[in-house]
Amino acid sequence: MTRTGPARPLVAAADAMRRGDATTAMRLAKGVTDRSPDDMDGWWLYAQAAMAAGRMVDAERAFACGARQAPARSPVEARFLAQRARPLVEEGRLADAVRSVRAAVTAGMSDPRDLVLAGFTLTHAGLPAEALPLAERACAAVPDDADACYNLGSIREYVGDRTGAQMALERAIAVSGGRFVAASHRLSHLRRWTASDNHVAALEQVACRSPAEAARVAYALFKEYDDIGDTDAAWNCLQRGAAIMRRLEPWSRDEEAATIAAWRTHCPAAAFAAPDAVRREGPRRIFIVGLPRSGTTLVERILAAHSQVHAMGEPKAFAIAVGRLANCADAPLLDARVVAAAVTVPPAAIATCYTREMAPFDGGRTVTIDKRTQNIHYVGLIRRAFPDAAIVALERDPMDALFGAYKRLFAGSHSWSYAQDDLADHYRHHRALMEHWGGIPEIGLIRVSLEALIADPEPHIRRLLDACGLPFEAACLRPHEATGAVMTASATQVRRRINADGIGAWRRYADHLGSLRDRLVRDGLMDAVVR
Repeated sequence: MTRTGPARPLVAAADAMRRGDATTAMRLAKGVTDRSPDDMDGWWLYAQAAMAAGRMVDAERAFACGARQAPARSPVEARFLAQRARPLVEEGRLADAVRSVRAAVTAGMSDPRDLVLAGFTLTHAGLPAEALPLAERACAAVPDDADACYNLGSIREYVGDRTGAQMALERAIAVSGGRFVAASHRLSHLRRWTASDNHVAALEQVACRSPAEAARVAYALFKEYDDIGDTDAAWNCLQRGAAIMRRLEPWSRDEEAATIAAWRTHCPAAAFAAPDAVRREGPRRIFIVGLPRSGTTLVERILAAHSQVHAMGEPKAFAIAVGRLANCADAPLLDARVVAAAVTVPPAAIATCYTREMAPFDGGRTVTIDKRTQNIHYVGLIRRAFPDAAIVALERDPMDALFGAYKRLFAGSHSWSYAQDDLADHYRHHRALMEHWGGIPEIGLIRVSLEALIADPEPHIRRLLDACGLPFEAACLRPHEATGAVMTASATQVRRRINADGIGAWRRYADHLGSLRDRLVRDGLMDAVVR
């Protein structure tokens, strides 16, 4: 940034940042901007200090003020606009983050660091095709920057360019001297590896610098050992990674049980006795819910192949809208207290907030899909907010679904997926909530069995389209041909024809999954014959 104001307070602020005292740095930098509103260095340091202090609202405002003070369509304006996306993403304001990035592009953004951030922001918002040229520009400018290569590899994977993704990820690993663990983890899941073509030896040699890195390496090793058929080595790696993650992200079965009980108490069948038939503004909505790895992405691709439908990925917008309007935006997670507050929010207000946030991502279509699996908790509120929405609930054999979750690293979500007892407890809670929503006729849950869909696709796809109010289109029978990004753990699988390869996959590890299987049988959640 170009300095125009007094230097001494900024020097003191920078010293405070180096000491890790972000609060002091923020106070000193704000003093500079109060006295000299055109001091670009002051705004920059104020915003950076606010970010470091976790003050996202202040950081966003500081970046916005700096952008307004900067010369129009200048590199400085572009820098402030691009960086403003960081706190906006943290706040869950994806629509505003995308607008800020687009404004940065218009202002002539060219700094590779900003291009990487812009690409990440657009990808996070479900717009990887728009992010791709920015990521390519960043890599062209700094071809030896590991972050830029990793960002490009991730985006190429999402848009279906697996060859290009592999090249970029391998480049990220190479230029980092093999230390880019996130790239190694993503690369391991990019395709199926063989005994003569894998990264097992390299992964075994990685010197991890943190427990989180060790977990990523362990999950990557599980995937590659599993691919080459060494199930004993694979299982050992999975146990190591899961144990680390369970320590890093503890989960409470009692808290989840209380949350489920709260939904049943505060959102009973009586709450839907007089359904709201008012049509909301914006596209007609389809929400897909269920356990992760239960087939939600396949169903999303089937529906997205329809000419009227656009898939928006897995936005957090509904949960964010509920949290804001219930004055619980700062709650660390969905709990019984949040549920009690959420059910008092006017449904129309939730619909308006959600529609405003998702407007940039509807693709101009008349029907949109929101595939955030965690929206299973909000099914009752979704029905009240959007009376004409279709709510599709996926069901899959619990052993396949739960093992599918167990073998994937869901850092930051699904913290129940790192131990067999936790998997069983979560599934019991999930089933209880699904039965609650399914037992309310006014909700009209559309239940889809993954196994039945795969065994006989056409009649089930026809029924699904009809239940969603869509006319049949033959393209929906060929979801592997559908265009558009796939940004889930199933990105590779769903680009293939509908197949039964994943049915019964848990049986390869049946000797190791006895604890989970016995719990499900004992709790009446699985037929003992399936043993």
